[in-house]
Parts: sequence; C-alpha cells; structure tokens
Amino acid sequence: MLKLTGYRAAQEAAAWSDRSGRVRLEVAGPDRAKFLHNLTTNDVKRLPVNRGCEAFVTSPQGKALAYVKILACADSILVCTDPGGLVLALPHFQKYGLFDDIVLEDRSETTFEFHLAGPRAEELIRISGGKLPAPGELAHVAAAVADCPLLMIRESPTGRPGLTMIGARSSAAKVAGLLRLHGQDLGLAELDLESFEVLRIEAGTPVFGRDVTEKNLPQEIGRDAQAINFVKGCYLGQETVARLDALGHVNQILKGLLLAPQANAPAPGSVLEANGKHVGFVTSSAMSPGWDAPIALAMVRTSHAHAGAALVVKQRERPLPEDAAATVRDLPMLPPPVRTPP
Repeated sequence: MLKLTGYRAAQEAAAWSDRSGRVRLEVAGPDRAKFLHNLTTNDVKRLPVNRGCEAFVTSPQGKALAYVKILACADSILVCTDPGGLVLALPHFQKYGLFDDIVLEDRSETTFEFHLAGPRAEELIRISGGKLPAPGELAHVAAAVADCPLLMIRESPTGRPGLTMIGARSSAAKVAGLLRLHGQDLGLAELDLESFEVLRIEAGTPVFGRDVTEKNLPQEIGRDAQAINFVKGCYLGQETVARLDALGHVNQILKGLLLAPQANAPAPGSVLEANGKHVGFVTSSAMSPGWDAPIALAMVRTSHAHAGAALVVKQRERPLPEDAAATVRDLPMLPPPVRTPP
C-alpha cells in the first residue's frame, strides 16, 4: 500500500530514498570523454567538469541500448543507469573500448546512491554540513556528509527539486543516520519504492527495460532536448538518429496517460485502442494520490499522441471497468497543487 507520508513529503518538505540498486559505472583514463562521446547521443567531449548530461547508448542500428546520466568528474566520468541498462551497455562498452586508453569499472556494489526530493532537500544538506552543486540539472560537486566523502548531484527524477548523493557503501549507514537526525525538524520522510514510482511516472522519467528498451529509437522517448545532440558529429548509430531527425517525426512516442478515477492501474503491456484500433501500450503505471486516479506512461502512436486524445485501455491481466477511458497527457504530468483552506 502506498505510503502517503513519503509522497507528500517529496512535495511539501523532503523525502529520502535509497536508490543503491541502480548501476554506477566509472570510466577513467585519458580517452574517457572520447570513448563515451563515440558511443552515446550527447556531446561528452564538451562536458565541463562538475556538469552532467543525459544520453542514450546506441547500437550500430541506432537503437537504444541504455538511457544514462553522464557525470564529468575531475579524474573520471560516472555513468549512472537503471539495472536493465547494464545488461546491454556493459558488454557494449567492453567491446568498443578495446582500443581506447580507458579503465572501465562497475562501482555499483561498492557505492551507495541516496536521493532527497522536495523543497527542503537543500536545507537538509546545508544543515548536515554538505556542499551544494551549482544550479542546473546534473550539476555536481565533491562534498561530504557526516565526514564521509561523496558526490552531490542536482537531479530531479521525481519532477520535484532533488539532490542525489553517491559515496562509498561502507559509509552509507553513517550518512543516512545524519540525514535522518537533521531531517526530523524538516518533515523528512522515507520515500519507499512504490511512492517513488508514482512520482517518477508523474515526472515522466523513463526507466530502461520498461519505458525504454532495445527496440526503441532514442527519439521515441521524447528526451531529445536533454539527451540528444544533433550537431555533435559521428558516433555509433548516428546515421539512424540523424535520418529520423531529418524526417521530422517518429511513428510512436512515450506519453503520459490519466485514467478514469474508478479504473484500476493498468498492467504494463496493456493495449491502447482508439476507435477499435491498436494505437499503443502501457509501459508503467501507478495510482496517483495527487490525481486521485491511475496514471501511466505509454508508448503511443504519434497520430494519437496529442494532449487530450481519448483512448481506451484494454487491461491485459484483469478486467477494467467498462469506462476505463484514458486521456493522453504531455510529460511531465505533475498533479495540480493542493489548495489549503484560508
């Protein structure tokens, strides 16, 4: 059952989430920027130290092998992704990195990843003695909390102001303890996986292996502005990405769905129809307290992907009420703010 405390804290105060199950790859060596530049959709060569970007790792055919966050540190580059992205990306990196002067290490098991979401997240870090990064999504800085060195990153996977901390796993308990202690007076609450999932879907943040797979072209995810540089030059898979850009559209794209309040949250894979025709499928779903209704991310045919389009969800695993209507929403689809009585 959804814990409303964490969901509300992420919007009104601060919420803490342990995301250590994600993947963190470190790329070191003098060729590290060139190596990643040649295998991803964004301009890594021009990425300054203490800045980051989103990107897709692409196959020779231009399909997405991973959706990643790339963080340029002083002596290495950190590549963060979902567990589903490791299966394809790591062997891909190992294959194409044979002739580059790089050292590729999987740091997932030796590091922790905590996320703070909410308007008081920065205040909590300041009280805890941590240094804040410069403004800007994925800006980051070497910092310390509880005398434990870590990387402090501006990141908003929930669509709310957020900070991510990555540090040695041996110091995770100490960092978490200090955050909980100093967060008591700030309304800090734990953000469990289910609550984080609701916020993620509201924000339109895709997860590789669910909302993005190796069957997708990068432009189908709707992150062009954040993750694709169309003038960076050649990279593996670039011809397909450039050809699609010249064409001017994709045949399907990731969008949000708002369902009828009385409906069940549709299972991933549930079919979307319009006038009896198949026009897409659900990739992620949850019950949103903010919308007081089920919401979903879905891959929708471009012809039916405009905001306000009316679709019908055909539940795959259990029957939906007859009026399981769904309305297409642009992403992010943050719920309207709760009005407090005067």
